[in-house]
Amino acid sequence: MKISVISAGKKHVLQAEQGANLMECLNEAGLMEGSECGGRGVCGKCVVRVLSGTFADIKDREQYKRFCKENEVLACNCTVTEDAAIEMGYGRDDISRKVRLPGLSEHVGTIETSVSKVYIEMTAPTLHDQLSDIERILAKLPAKTRFSPSILHDLPSKLRKADFKVTCTLFEGEVIAIEAGDTTSACYGCIIDIGTTTVAMYLVDLLTGSVIDARGLANPQRVYGADVLSRITVASTSEGLAKMQDLVRQGIRTVMHVMCADNNIADENVYQAVVVGNTSMSHFFLGVDPANLAVAPFVPCYRQSVTLKGAQAGLSMNPEGYVHVLANISGYVGSDTIGVAMATKPWEKKGITIAVDIGTNGEIILGYKGWVLACSAAAGPAFEGAHIEQGMRAGEGAIERVSLKDDKVTLGIIGDTAPQGICGSGLIDVVAELITAGLITRRGSFVTEKDEGFNQPLASRLRTGGSGIREFVLAYTGEHGNTKDIVLTQKDVRELQLAKAAIAAGIEILVKEAGFTTADVDRCYLAGAFGNYLDKEKAVVLGLFPGIPQEKIIAIGNAAAEGAGMCLLSASQRKMSDRIASFVKPVELSTHPDFNDKWIHCLNFPRITKG
Repeated sequence: MKISVISAGKKHVLQAEQGANLMECLNEAGLMEGSECGGRGVCGKCVVRVLSGTFADIKDREQYKRFCKENEVLACNCTVTEDAAIEMGYGRDDISRKVRLPGLSEHVGTIETSVSKVYIEMTAPTLHDQLSDIERILAKLPAKTRFSPSILHDLPSKLRKADFKVTCTLFEGEVIAIEAGDTTSACYGCIIDIGTTTVAMYLVDLLTGSVIDARGLANPQRVYGADVLSRITVASTSEGLAKMQDLVRQGIRTVMHVMCADNNIADENVYQAVVVGNTSMSHFFLGVDPANLAVAPFVPCYRQSVTLKGAQAGLSMNPEGYVHVLANISGYVGSDTIGVAMATKPWEKKGITIAVDIGTNGEIILGYKGWVLACSAAAGPAFEGAHIEQGMRAGEGAIERVSLKDDKVTLGIIGDTAPQGICGSGLIDVVAELITAGLITRRGSFVTEKDEGFNQPLASRLRTGGSGIREFVLAYTGEHGNTKDIVLTQKDVRELQLAKAAIAAGIEILVKEAGFTTADVDRCYLAGAFGNYLDKEKAVVLGLFPGIPQEKIIAIGNAAAEGAGMCLLSASQRKMSDRIASFVKPVELSTHPDFNDKWIHCLNFPRITKG
């Protein structure tokens, strides 16, 4: 069967077997970025519009009518019966917004990469000079140089074709590649930051430390759920685990190859990669069973750093190059937090330093006088626009900024196009604006006719939706070129409260563990791509960083990748990351005696000080 798909203005043609699940077909084609619920039909994020043809329902369509308008279906609830054409409505994630990274060399200081390249010229063997080919090479290199046996395979022909003029690539005293001619200027590495939602990658010149290119992709595992636990469930069988590993490795491999090709760099000239991610993502990448991360006492299979060859990792790089997966701290605090710690080095700074990496899991570290605490707050995917009625990722058509003034709603929309939904930064903006306007109470409820805040023009946008849930209309149909009302529901506000309370409570717990209060914090680094687009003033309105004033909150971008880059460019920094992982004290929030009380307290929004 032929399925024609219009997505992001482009047409794709897929071949599908009769009876195949439509969402799985779109997944395999890389067109379905995620369904949040793993295809259970409860999130509504796989809605597609049917342009021609019909599909068979798996379950009674009446169960899903709240998600679908006329001629719309849930892809997860459909099987292919004939040739058809569909249109996908949600904009794709704008990955370019999430992978920006400044130059690394200024943060590393002296570059001391483990990779070096040496050009050598040798005389050809004769009857009077019968040294073996590898001995001839080693004689030109430092004493005690070793070699990888794999380089011997085609060495005889390679040497003779190059007239015995070759470049040797060494990794910490081991020859891992031999190339014809002088290729000493072609020496590259890759930073790989595997997030639950986004995988960010950076191509780095190992000689200069400069970032040549930055790319990313929506984590291909997202089609099995927006959260880690859904993916761990899929990985409960050996086939499912292999699928999770293959998805992320294939995605990384493809982007690495494209990145190299676009910069006229051979894959074989990438000799080193450093990988970071939360503990679950690291387990998936290595094909390690993550089942015990989902059940108490949340014990990982491994914590220490792991090094493997490029061929073992299946990446688009020199097969004899090295891939370093940095150490995890605990079951919930992974190597991405080590990256943040390396980039911020809170143990070196005067006073109390906090760093918060906001994402599906909000990792928090606190440094004071040479020691470090860390925890992971289960914020959930609300900050990524997931589990929100009309939530979407930060792509074209996403509302990312909201301003309410008098009777006017002003929207900032990615791509300056008609709005399709609300992304994480837009969610924070609109809730903060509604709190400031008096249309949401401290407890998170929309005001009613009985409340003082109802007597204002914007209150006319409050209504009870079709499902009986109160909602605020951000954009009526046609108001901004949109084809449907864009609303914020009471349930959306609750999802945001749950997420922000988890992070706020985590901050308060860490500060208390250190013997201080949040008023004593000297600086709060906001790590992660999300932090670049977060309005700090509105985050303070929500109480996301309790007791920490706006002027102490500093956005630092993708610190996890920056720290990984430091480990790529410096062998001593990489060794330091192992030492840091061993002395960081993880704080388990789920069993902390004060966490529930702190979390409940943080659900409320702070009081607004007028004037």
